[in-house]
Formats: sequence, C-alpha cells, structure tokens
Amino acid sequence: MNLNAWNEIVSGLSNPDVPTCVEAASRLHASAVPEDIPRLLSLLESDNFFVREAAAWPLAELAGPAVLPQLLKAYQRGFDEGHDNDGFSAALLEVPALFGPEATRAIAGLARTAEGAMRGHALWLLEFCEE
Repeated sequence: MNLNAWNEIVSGLSNPDVPTCVEAASRLHASAVPEDIPRLLSLLESDNFFVREAAAWPLAELAGPAVLPQLLKAYQRGFDEGHDNDGFSAALLEVPALFGPEATRAIAGLARTAEGAMRGHALWLLEFCEE
C-alpha cells in the first residue's frame, strides 16, 4: 500500500468519530498487502485498542503463524485493559482456518513453550485446529 493511503488509514483508525474508525479498519483489512506486515506489526504496539484490533485482521490473514507471538501479546494486552477482545478473537481464528497444518504446528509449539496467558491463548486457539 502506498504511504499516503497508509497514513490516511492510520489517521482514520485514531479518529474520535466511530464510523470513520470502522471505515478505516475496513480499508486496512481490504488493502493491506504482504509488504505492509512490518507496518501492521508496529500498529500492534499502539496504545489504542481499536488500532491493535484493526491490525490483527490483515496480519492474521497475511502472515498467520509467523506472527502468532506478536498477535497473542497484543491480544492479552486487550484483556489487561479490560476489553472483551471479540473482534480480535475472530481475527485469531482466521489463522488455523487459513493456514491449516502450518498453523497447527505453530500453535502447538506455542502451547508447549509459552507461559502464562500466552500459553492459555495458544491452548484455546489449538481447539480450532485440524487434528
């Protein structure tokens, strides 16, 4: 995505007007390409929950298992801040749905090696993987 479009979308994600935020999230989801993965990962570090959740959808679809640790860290941050994470949960469910056995291996690995909440999230996500 070109830099002007990226900046416009990111600005929209932080707008106090809810419809503007939702429209920006939809545009991000529809327009992000693999070259945007580093920028999407930076959005996962945002202090704004909505920005993190908006970044999760394209990341889950574009990078899937490769970015699971970062996705799960941002996911937990949402819980720590008191959010229900429904949209983020739905985004995470795209990983096993789209990446099948590759996702299963990555999630199972996290379930074995991660600790605390990250391990719990990996175990939850593993329930949605193919056997």
